[in-house]
Amino acid sequence: MDTVDIIQSVERLGAELLPGGGCIRIKKGKYLPNSITARIAEHKQDILTILERDNQAKKAGFLIAIPGQLYTVTLSKISSIYIEHIQKSWEAWRETHYQGRQQVIKFIATGKTLDYVLVKVRNYLEYVTARTK
Repeated sequence: MDTVDIIQSVERLGAELLPGGGCIRIKKGKYLPNSITARIAEHKQDILTILERDNQAKKAGFLIAIPGQLYTVTLSKISSIYIEHIQKSWEAWRETHYQGRQQVIKFIATGKTLDYVLVKVRNYLEYVTARTK
């Protein structure tokens, strides 16, 4: 079971993992089997890294599609932005789906850190918003 599987198992069982000062708090942890809590302890640092990434993405307005790996935000009924961790870098792109036409993909940014890509996405959103006024 990898780190993402552990986080998803916790969520499926009705609990929540929260980062707090280098520790992991487990909200509603009494519902978790001992095998899962043991895995959380084994993978503590990796889980904390993922939880911090998820919090960064949430603060930027993104939804978590896959913890620590894929984030998304819907811009309109036909357009969404995605940020994905691919190998050792982060990529952001916009997908637009027009009825009866081919999907349009607009590359936004790539970078080694989520922080960098979030800044580029924020700049892109400001640019798009300014153009539509």
